Amino acid sequence: MKLLYTFCVLSTFCVFAQEAEVYFNQSAEEYFLLGMRQYSQKEFTPALHSFRQSIASMPQNHRITASMVMAAKSEYALKNYRAAIDLCDSIIAHFQTTLYLEDISFTRGMCFYNLGMYQRAFGEMVYTYAIAQQRLNKEHSFRVIEHMAQEFLPDEQTTSANIDTLSATVKNLLLVVMAEKQYQNGRLDEARLSIERFDPANADQTLQFRINHLLSRIEKGNLVRIGVLIPLQHLLPVETREKKIVNEMLEGIQLAVSDYEERTVPGQVSVELDIRDSEKDSTVIQSVIGEWSDDPDIVGIIGPIFSSETMIAAKVAQERSIPIVSPTATDEGISAIGPYVFQANSTNGAKGKTMAQYAVNVLGAKTIAVLTSSVQSSTTQADSFVAEVQRLGATILIDRRFKRGENDLRSYVRSIRVEASALRPDYVVAIRGKINVAEVTRKLVSLGIKFSYIDSIIATGGLVNFTSLFGDSAKRIADSLRLPVKKTSIYVDSLHYPVTTLDLVYCPISNSHEIGVITSQLTFYNIRSILLGSGDWNDANELDLNKRYADGVIFGHDRWIDRNDYTGRIFSKYSQKYGKQMSDNVLFGYDAMSLLIKQFSEGSLTRAQLAEALANVFEYPGIRNAISLKPERVNSALHILQFKNGAVTKLQTYSTH
Repeated sequence: MKLLYTFCVLSTFCVFAQEAEVYFNQSAEEYFLLGMRQYSQKEFTPALHSFRQSIASMPQNHRITASMVMAAKSEYALKNYRAAIDLCDSIIAHFQTTLYLEDISFTRGMCFYNLGMYQRAFGEMVYTYAIAQQRLNKEHSFRVIEHMAQEFLPDEQTTSANIDTLSATVKNLLLVVMAEKQYQNGRLDEARLSIERFDPANADQTLQFRINHLLSRIEKGNLVRIGVLIPLQHLLPVETREKKIVNEMLEGIQLAVSDYEERTVPGQVSVELDIRDSEKDSTVIQSVIGEWSDDPDIVGIIGPIFSSETMIAAKVAQERSIPIVSPTATDEGISAIGPYVFQANSTNGAKGKTMAQYAVNVLGAKTIAVLTSSVQSSTTQADSFVAEVQRLGATILIDRRFKRGENDLRSYVRSIRVEASALRPDYVVAIRGKINVAEVTRKLVSLGIKFSYIDSIIATGGLVNFTSLFGDSAKRIADSLRLPVKKTSIYVDSLHYPVTTLDLVYCPISNSHEIGVITSQLTFYNIRSILLGSGDWNDANELDLNKRYADGVIFGHDRWIDRNDYTGRIFSKYSQKYGKQMSDNVLFGYDAMSLLIKQFSEGSLTRAQLAEALANVFEYPGIRNAISLKPERVNSALHILQFKNGAVTKLQTYSTH
């Protein structure tokens, strides 16, 4: 009640031209404007007095209908509902062609609502929606219609033949509300009949979503089941690293379900887990998925954990058209098996592609160098990065890969300096030989070059660096003087001259110990560009040890936990239940399961619906990392971090588009 009261009081009022045969009155104008100021400041009693004074100033004054409407709104705000209705009725009786009809009807409807006269209020709101030209009147009347249909009107009113006399949009709204109420009361057959009367041709996206969601619930019931396929390893007598990973992953999955179930309300989808042991055996995996495929209640699969098992399970799940989501598998190509296969963890290839798009699309890099090790993880990221950069139209100037454990990178970094220097060469001229030295000297002096400088060059038989003298005009000026010009990188070995022609150097590393090696060499060779790295750069100790060289480095990482009420609640809940802190293994399971639950709560309750919904996930906010499965069904989301002034901060989350 209070919400609707506030909502109506704050509704926007537009002043239109008055009816014909009215006369301007200064006193009426002043009282009206004073009342509007008082009304906007919620001083409703003084406002009402001002509007009444405006009305009384002169019969048929230019503000009379506007003042009467605002007086009615003021009476409503003061909860004098019958007085407000009387004013509205008086306006309609005396000014039948008023342009304020939608404001009057809306105000009357809200008065009837607050007096408990819901059927009359409903009729007014339906009329308001039909005639409204003002956006807020249209939106607010629609919301009030829905609220009353949900809370106060008997089903008989919406099931009667009168519903067919309403506008298509209002009719669809009432059918949705009615079907939802029938479903919640267990009257499924009646809900189906209501859905059949729904007209999708005249439905907006929100109503269409609600009707589809409801239909899925009716078809599937209120329970969905998810198969969990992991190597349980119950027979192992000791706590191996692998067993620890599996147990913690399962804890995260179960925590996501229990947290959701504890917060559900009647009518929401309930989620149940069917946990099976893969036994790390391909025959068992095929058998379990085959059994699940014959069970219509199993909507999807979460797991396996390790890439080798996931590859086997993914092929079977794809053949059986069951969505399968691996929380952790990182092998390339698993998601490419088919449209029912999803990887909630990033692969190295996906990371390289994401960083390439960030480099080009966000940082604006056009000329790029790559420096990385030949370790497989780094190579995969670098190869993916290079391919995507080139697809986007930027240039990979040079690509250098050093051997595992190699610490002397001078030859690699120097080659980067040489190639980058060649992008902006120096044009030099030898003032000797057959050229007219006197004429050239005269012209150079006329261009502002000191005679003593030219004379010393001639005396020593040296070269004149036209680029240092004339910048980008060097070649043109040399040609105009008909001087033989030579293009060279004269300062390539003069390390006190910085190289600034590179936009970015990409360095995906395999070990954080490489941070100091790479940054010190880039600094020594005075290569000044953005330094872009991979997740292994996120080592606070190594960054701090090399902060003189590493300051400003940007890198993409798949782990960053924002501290807020939600994460605090989940971390506390896990700690209370298990007596330990949440590990990354727990978070992998929790985030993947939470993602699935999100799809169920939004109406994706069949296998096909779930697969389609997952394929369109973009930056779902997991605790450990965001999850973006669009467009290739493998997570491409990375947190973009920067080490600056001794601290690592998050710049943004970025995913491939």
